Amino acid sequence: MNRGYDIIYKRKDEKNFWKLFDVLKIKHPNIGSIYHPKILDYYFTRAEDSGYEIQDFSCIFTYDNFPFSAFLGAKFTKGLFSELNLFELPCLAIDSTNISLSKKKQIKSFLEILLKLDLNKIQLKGPDLESKIPILCEFLLSQSNFRLNPSTTRVIELAQSEDDLKRGIRKSYHSLINWGLKTMKIEIYDKSNIKWDIVENFRNLHIKEARRETRSINTWQKQFEAISLGLAFCITARLDEELVSAAYFLCPDKICYYGSSASKRDLFDKPLNHAIIWKAILESKRRGIYFFNIGSTYEYKFNKLATDKEKNIAYFKKGFGGNLVLNYIIENKTQI
Repeated sequence: MNRGYDIIYKRKDEKNFWKLFDVLKIKHPNIGSIYHPKILDYYFTRAEDSGYEIQDFSCIFTYDNFPFSAFLGAKFTKGLFSELNLFELPCLAIDSTNISLSKKKQIKSFLEILLKLDLNKIQLKGPDLESKIPILCEFLLSQSNFRLNPSTTRVIELAQSEDDLKRGIRKSYHSLINWGLKTMKIEIYDKSNIKWDIVENFRNLHIKEARRETRSINTWQKQFEAISLGLAFCITARLDEELVSAAYFLCPDKICYYGSSASKRDLFDKPLNHAIIWKAILESKRRGIYFFNIGSTYEYKFNKLATDKEKNIAYFKKGFGGNLVLNYIIENKTQI
């Protein structure tokens, strides 16, 4: 590195890494709340429980101790397969406003290190809701075996009034939401009232309806911890005192993400989730959150390879209003 330049690796100085990362985040208010240390702990725990070896390459690029770029990502290896991402999330790159040619050289040198790793799969993206592509992403795109893979997500702006939010909802959903509000007992759990038994009941419902345990209890403990710290909340619905549906929402910053959910399969003919999502939208607005991200969609007009299940999910999400936002992931072409 040239005089004045340095790389701060998270694995060597985690406290300083996140301190500098927060400085860079000021320029990216909508970076995406899933890229938070406590939330990422959940994904690393999932990987460890699944038998992956992890080598963390997350780092901050600095000049005279001031950050100008950051990378969040790790190498996950299991058997002969290795991937560079954040397990179920792509790696993230962010930059400060102006990047000089000399600073770009530092970023390019780091990318060359990453590309020398024995990797089957690489995934990288920039901040959510931004069109500017970070320098690390730009350099990766210049490689002949990488391409930009566009995707869409549905985002609801919460600055509008509750009445306007209602007007944005599909007309047929109004009666379904009202049915849920009137028929089910819906509870919101956050750091003020969460208890482990709430998460444990959610977990048992998930296992029962999935007919298997899809992830370890450690990951549920991570979600419980996130709620306890005010980084997430959980909503449950009971019908005749029986837990019939539950959902988990991530919201450490100014974007709320619809995380995981579980519902009784034998009640799929009833609108169990409509009222829960509506309550989550209102809870997010009450918390002062700017956007409610209902999740990735597979719009047929953009993706003709979407399955019937994916089309149905996209149709369901579209019913809550909002707008499609174009995102991307840069991947090696064998993954497209």
